[in-house]
Amino acid sequence: MTVTPIITDLYQLVIPTPFPVGPVNIYLAAGPDAPLTLIDTGPRTEQARSALEGGLATLGYRLSDVGRVIVTHAHADHYGLAGDIVQVSGASVYSHPHNRPMLEDHTVERERQRAFYAELLLEAGMPPDVQATVAHIFRGYRDFETALSSVDALDEGDRISLAGQQWQVLFMPGHSGGLICLYQPDTRIFLSNDHLLRDISSNPLFEPPSSGQTRRRRSLVDYIRSLERTAAMDIAVAWPGHGEPIADHRALIQGRLAFHRRRADRILDVLRDGAQTVYGLSQVIFGELSAMDCFLAASEILAHLEWLEDQGAVASQRRDDLVLWLKT
Repeated sequence: MTVTPIITDLYQLVIPTPFPVGPVNIYLAAGPDAPLTLIDTGPRTEQARSALEGGLATLGYRLSDVGRVIVTHAHADHYGLAGDIVQVSGASVYSHPHNRPMLEDHTVERERQRAFYAELLLEAGMPPDVQATVAHIFRGYRDFETALSSVDALDEGDRISLAGQQWQVLFMPGHSGGLICLYQPDTRIFLSNDHLLRDISSNPLFEPPSSGQTRRRRSLVDYIRSLERTAAMDIAVAWPGHGEPIADHRALIQGRLAFHRRRADRILDVLRDGAQTVYGLSQVIFGELSAMDCFLAASEILAHLEWLEDQGAVASQRRDDLVLWLKT
């Protein structure tokens, strides 16, 4: 277990996950003026719980001492242990309102997502066997999370006390529709979770529409706006959800924006030869992939197509069950 001090009473803990992304970074905020707070928790596995308990013990705490959990976004590697922590400690849980359906009733929300992805992957032209494998993988995510009885809202403009400092809550949708970051303006520390990662690009994942809405968000359109907003901030160090801290956030963001422009240009090059499905584009650009990588590739391709559509560069048309994309 790696425990890294950041400032007084704020620590990074590295927690193992069973996912290809590798370990997840979570953060512990102590101090006399607020409950002992975990920012994210790791997935619901014995290894993750053991690592979390070990990290807490290193700092003189037990799981029962945790009084508050902040969930930055509703992905299992970031919140899966929250329910177990609440059961032991009675901690309060806070997250963006967008995340509440997944956090409070993940079984129903996972089924809603399954139906949404099945329709979208059919439209994308993904072969039935790959669709079935993706659905099986998504059902397996239920093993790494458990429902929470109550989640309090934490949204853009809120302030929260952590480690003896006042932190700003920033809504940064893109990688996830309900992603929040935390920023401390005096120390200029930015807890970026998966919004900003040093060594891998954050996939802007497609999601079903929020509860009560009919139109789903355009993930890359949102993500570009969030990146541009972050580039304008005065940040000394960004501490991410995976990997090493980021010392020059503007250089990293410029690299990410350049990557997305190159990817969009490559998609336009392929579309010059004729209309394509999302799956067809992913095969040309990425080649043969595993089932889960097919899903991630489709997510990335669709996100870039929607970004290009927002700029008027491409359009879509339906042909039976398929959606074809063409250059305008």
